[in-house]
Amino acid sequence: MTSFDVKESYRDNDKLRTRFFVFVNTVFPGLDFRIWHDRGCWDDPYIPFSIIENDRIVSNVSITKMKILLNGKQINAIQFGTVGTIPEYRNRGLSRYLMEYVLDKYKNEIDFYFLFANETVLDFYPKFGFKRHNMHIFRSDRGYPDAKTTARKLNLDNQGDFDLVRNTLKNRIPVTQLFGAADYGFITMWHVLNLYPDNLFYFENEQAIVIASEQNDKLHVMDVIASRPVDIDSLIPGVTSNRKLKSVSYYFSPDQLNYRYDDIEPDDDSPLYVLGDIDLGSNPYHFPATAQT
Repeated sequence: MTSFDVKESYRDNDKLRTRFFVFVNTVFPGLDFRIWHDRGCWDDPYIPFSIIENDRIVSNVSITKMKILLNGKQINAIQFGTVGTIPEYRNRGLSRYLMEYVLDKYKNEIDFYFLFANETVLDFYPKFGFKRHNMHIFRSDRGYPDAKTTARKLNLDNQGDFDLVRNTLKNRIPVTQLFGAADYGFITMWHVLNLYPDNLFYFENEQAIVIASEQNDKLHVMDVIASRPVDIDSLIPGVTSNRKLKSVSYYFSPDQLNYRYDDIEPDDDSPLYVLGDIDLGSNPYHFPATAQT
């Protein structure tokens, strides 16, 4: 295979970083990394590897070095993300070259690799030995009483609220030990800034933040950020005023925080692919949504 000039770890290079922003908008319309950087949330563990031709990034594979929590043990891992090539350079093996470049670079220091794919590339990652694993969404179907405490909705345009989110993330307990991560607040900030800026609910007494959105009488809880275990069931009524709420779905595993679930359902939207000799166990799990890249 032809050798390419790969640029990496260029977060602080204004020219290359701007090219990266343009690339992301081209290949993943609607995604934005600029605000994440400009508000000081792009941390060192997130590293892009890019091929540049004609003064622009034509292909990219990004990694995030992570401390993964797996059944209570901490493991060194890499999560892949932002894998893609601009349309006119596709079918030239550029993404494959970058994947092999990264796998070779870290082969002696990483225990396993993982990623979340989309439907258009499900046959790509098995070529490198990645295997698909099934995650589940945990759901509660029971009714909820009136709220004992009401959350304050946060506004990220307010510097005080922005700092509150970042500080709460720094002091959080892991939301799961089954299959989760430690110290991933910078990833959660990407989700907060891009996907959930209007879905942040703060409970002052519990010093907890719930990230949740409501659709068709169903509440989707993406994360609960707290420095100690909390009773999520008692918080849900404070997030929504909908007394006809039919169900609540949680996009993380239920082992660390105090709540009960009634059922599980497959999560097929972004299938999990794993490379490495690890045992995810037989219990249902969901790698935290706000730790995904």
